[in-house]
Amino acid sequence: MMNSRALVAFRLVRSRHAFLLIVLGLAVILLSGSGPARAQGELTYSQYRDLSWAAIRMEHVTKFEPIHGEEGMFFAIADRYGTVQVSKMDANGVRLIWKSIQLSGIPDEVITADLDGDSLDDSILCRTSNGKVYVWSMDGYDLLWESLPSEYQMVSCFTTANMDEDQANEIVMIADNRIVYVDGGTFTKSFTSINEYSATQMRCGDVDGDRRIEIVLNTGQVVDSVSGDIEWEDETFFGKIELFDINGDGIPEILTENPGNGPLKVFDAGHRFEVRFQ
Repeated sequence: MMNSRALVAFRLVRSRHAFLLIVLGLAVILLSGSGPARAQGELTYSQYRDLSWAAIRMEHVTKFEPIHGEEGMFFAIADRYGTVQVSKMDANGVRLIWKSIQLSGIPDEVITADLDGDSLDDSILCRTSNGKVYVWSMDGYDLLWESLPSEYQMVSCFTTANMDEDQANEIVMIADNRIVYVDGGTFTKSFTSINEYSATQMRCGDVDGDRRIEIVLNTGQVVDSVSGDIEWEDETFFGKIELFDINGDGIPEILTENPGNGPLKVFDAGHRFEVRFQ
């Protein structure tokens, strides 16, 4: 049995040890930062927001998630000196990952796309002022396809969508004023429209609920994807368009506005009228 002096001394030492453990614990918390723990390479909210805004608002910037699950985000920039560059952004900063060869022409737009149809982006696409289209794999940045020299004089806009019955998505573009499909698996041309179109932006989706994809052009036409003929052109669209289901009925509306100042118009292509929020 301890005598009274020994017992007091033991309790004093034990309390000091407990105090030191508490102090050390608080120090760890303070040094690691307040709030929930964040992985070492994870982007901050501000980093992700700024990158997302740039990618959404600018045709020469696009972002994509790492395909192998690593932390951070990747972004591609198509510069006016004729290259596409991919960089990685994480909590430690930004570093260049890859740079393309010198392209034919000045890049007009760069996008990311799911070409194999597995619902995950796998490719980077770029169109240039010389009518060239380039496709690179996100896994290793190999050049998968480029349009032939002088095949097109001008590619005014492009996007991707599944326009047929197979799994692979197609590259859909207006090339030399005609709608053209290039298969995203074989990179063979599968369709060229007879009619000519002059749009500078296009989106694809089932906008009228007939279970067939339509092509929506910012010049005001809704085009049938099988025939390439106009289904509807009763209204004037603004310069910028997007497809978005704003009322939850499963059918996207056409949203259109001018880049910069101006109003927003919303169209229901199934009923062929402008939606009025009144």
